[in-house]
Order: sequence, then C-alpha cells, then structure tokens
Amino acid sequence: MLKIKFHVAYQVYLGLAVMFSACSEAEKLSGPIISFTIPAEGFKVEVGKSLSLNPTVVNGDKSSFTWEMNGQVVSSAKLYTFTPSKIGSYNLQLKVSNEIGSDNKTILISAFSNLSPYIAKVFDYKYSPGQHASLIPTDWKGGDFIGEPWIGTKRYTSLGGWGGYITAGFDHVVKNVEGADFAIYTQPGASSEPAVVYVMNDDDGDGTPDGGEWVEIKGSEYIHPETIHDYQVTYYKPVGNGNVIWKDSKGSKGELVPVFESSTWWWSGYGNKTEVTFNGVKLPNAYINSSTNPEIENWTVRPKLFTFGYAECYNNLDYNNSLKANLFDISNAVDKAGNKVNLAGIRFIKVQSGVFQVAGWLNEISTEISGAADLSLIEYTPN
Repeated sequence: MLKIKFHVAYQVYLGLAVMFSACSEAEKLSGPIISFTIPAEGFKVEVGKSLSLNPTVVNGDKSSFTWEMNGQVVSSAKLYTFTPSKIGSYNLQLKVSNEIGSDNKTILISAFSNLSPYIAKVFDYKYSPGQHASLIPTDWKGGDFIGEPWIGTKRYTSLGGWGGYITAGFDHVVKNVEGADFAIYTQPGASSEPAVVYVMNDDDGDGTPDGGEWVEIKGSEYIHPETIHDYQVTYYKPVGNGNVIWKDSKGSKGELVPVFESSTWWWSGYGNKTEVTFNGVKLPNAYINSSTNPEIENWTVRPKLFTFGYAECYNNLDYNNSLKANLFDISNAVDKAGNKVNLAGIRFIKVQSGVFQVAGWLNEISTEISGAADLSLIEYTPN
C-alpha cells in the first residue's frame, strides 16, 4: 500500500510541475509592441531615393511582419525599404503579430522632387503653312511650350498643317515605368487634330537631341492602310495673295485653299525661302462631312480612329480630363521598321502635325498643344 501511495503522489507532483512550467512559458510570451519614432508630419523622401524603415519591436522575436502600402502587401520582412517612383502621399501600414497578439502602426510618407516636371527647353520649332501663320511672330521659337501650361499670358503652340513640328526636352530623364510616363497638353479645346509623337533619350549625354535617333510612339493608326510612313511634302511660297502650292513624295500635288476668309498661310518665319519641305508620317484623314444637306457642313472625327497614341486627341482612351492632356507610354516606342524599342527612359520629345487635310470651315487640320509633363512628378486624377 505504501508503494502505491507514493506512485500516485509522484504523478500528482509531475502534473503540477508541468502545469507550472507551461504557465511560466506563457507568462514569458507577450504580444509585440512597435516602438517607432515617426515625425509629426511623417517621413519625406525624394523621388528615386530610398527610405529604409527598421522598427524596434518589443517581444518581436517570434513575430511576423506585414507591410502594406495603400492597401497592398509590399513586404513581410522586418526591414522595409521604400523607393518612390513618383511624387505624392503614401500611407504605409506595419502590422506585427504573434500567437498572443498584434500591434499596428501607420506611417505617412511624402515623396517630393526638386526637378521640374515640365519642358525645360525647346530645341527646334517649325510651323507648317496654315491659317495661323500671320499670328505667329517671325522669330517665334515655341517658348510657350516651356514650363507649366496656361500660366499668365502663355498660349498654346500651333504647329500648322501637316509636317509642322516642335522638338523639346526635359531637364532630366523621364523614366519608363509601368503605365503612362508623360503627358502632352492639348489646346485645350474639343476638336481633335492628331499629331505623331516621337521620343529620344540623351545617349551621348550632351543635353541635346542631335546625336540620337527619334523613335515613334506607336499609335492606333500605325498600321492603318491610309497611313503613309516616310512621307514628304514640299510647300511653295505663293505669289501675291495666291494659295500655297504643294507637292508630295507620292507624286500628288495641289494647293491649300482656305474655306473661310483667312490671311496668308505662308509664315514669315521662313525668311527668304521660296519653299519648305517636311518629312514624317501622314495619318489618315481625321474628319468627314456627315451632313446630308449640301448647304450645311457638319465635320466630325471619323469613328474608331485615333483611339490612342496621338497628341491633341480628345475623348479617346489616353485623354485625361483633369490634365486636359493625352498620356503616353514609352513602352509603345517603335523604330523605323516598326520593331519595339526598349527604352529605360527618354529626355526629348518631338510632336508633329500628322493629318494632311483641309476640312471645310475647319480649314487645315493643325495641331495645337500647350506643353508636356513627366507624370511621375505631378499629381493628377485618373479618369
């Protein structure tokens, strides 16, 4: 009997020992506590630079970490490094958890840039014959295209009829990120007058577009049967009050006949030249007269054309209502053979009137644009 009693007592003792041991382990394990000093206004970091966040966590040895940026999980490591690709405010949430509990911390980060988001310099401007020729000063260099659009007395930049262009550059490389990378502001207005857009990077680092090759942003009409690549038109100075005569590389010729009263279409900026030649891409005619009454004209954009990839196009897929601009993706760049070009970024843009058409009372289809911007350096509202 004594032996049995001792055995029972030993089992009770072991049970108590195990119970007290478990309680002791539970007491040691507690929920995590995030100890993180955050400035009252949040953290600030320059676009393209990195902010490393390494929080101190009490009871964090056996904890899991979850970092969320604007609702999306971005990391499960204790250390998180954030490198913003565009300016703006970012809400970063850190959650640390173990089997006992969890702790949360919200971190506000403001990304900024000291670079200008807008065009810094115009390298070349050439107006093509059109209805605004008499309004453009002889020595005009496209200065309104520089900087933020529509500030003070700044107006839009008219490129004239087919072939007119402007080449300009940013003070930095516009990086090729996911989605749209840069914007070209419209007039603003309501009538689309499509322009072809070209881009170039500063490969030789001299700050000019002289040493590289332009590549085209491939738009919706790139393979349209009416699109002509490597097109050329020569315009001839009129005699007296006559019309501008033209000849193209396809053997066609004609004259630019204003449909309503207009002064000369020949720009004084051509100086003593009696002819000017433009090379580029000729897009399909943009307008049709949908009126059934021969005495009334109703010019409208041809349906299902110019849905993306061209400047001064309204109500299409890449027009942003808040910016009054068309948005462009560098990833759509192609070379002269139509092959995709992989660019990490671009420094320069060229915008060229792409439609060769006189559409009734609209006169010539002439692109008017107001500047350009690096989308990573401005805040805007998506449509």
